Amino acid sequence: MTSDRVVLVRLLDVERESTYFRAGQVPVKAGAHCVVEHSGPRLGIVVEQVAADVELSDQLEPILRVATDADLDAHRLNQADVERTLKATRATVARHALPMHLIAAEYSLDRRLLRVYFTAPHRVDFRDLLRDLASQFGTRMELRQVGHRDETRLRGGYGRCGVEVCCHRFLREPKPVPMEYAYDQELFVSPERITGVCGRLMCCLAYEREAYLAELAELPKLGSQVTVGDKRGKVIGHSIFRRTVTVLTEDRDRIEVDIAEITPPPTPKAPK
Repeated sequence: MTSDRVVLVRLLDVERESTYFRAGQVPVKAGAHCVVEHSGPRLGIVVEQVAADVELSDQLEPILRVATDADLDAHRLNQADVERTLKATRATVARHALPMHLIAAEYSLDRRLLRVYFTAPHRVDFRDLLRDLASQFGTRMELRQVGHRDETRLRGGYGRCGVEVCCHRFLREPKPVPMEYAYDQELFVSPERITGVCGRLMCCLAYEREAYLAELAELPKLGSQVTVGDKRGKVIGHSIFRRTVTVLTEDRDRIEVDIAEITPPPTPKAPK
């Protein structure tokens, strides 16, 4: 079966998504800037090239050309114009008295499309606003409502760790993080301490969850009865990194011991 050239491209847009495109005869290579067709012409960087069936590649949007200096200049000018565009758009939104919080905007490379991202407490009927903005900017408009986690992903920021938030830096599709993940790691702290910039639980709670579960499987469960030497007690805490447990003895003493030093209490014999 014949094959065609398919290229993974990281788009230099607000969402910074990576998508496969049909390269055709365009001589692109990894690390090069290119112009792709993706709701209008957009600038991107080639990540890698793969071989694919022609039938599959025909379903992909094409790479239009290797980016020229004029393309790079146009992209920089569009980015520089975004703040002015957002300021004017916010004024128009205020005139329409809509509960919209604008967070980002971007032009297609040829400025024939202007996309604006916003958050809102509920669905917004922005049809009149859309017509007003299209007339104001003289281009096709697209308004895209996103959630609060997406707002942080698009705008960026710094987390409690002092590093740029993961969703903006490398996570392209952040997944929901339930409170169960914190319980799995025995993080019995106030929710504020494990809440990210977006107001949701921090994505990094999912990174080491499997390792925590594997380690905890080798430790006695909280509340279980154990024997330490000649003392018996109840497990009230774990230290996964030190591989120790905290035991509350029958004498009400708290002791931290290595897991190698504890044994389950003998099982009482069933009455005959």
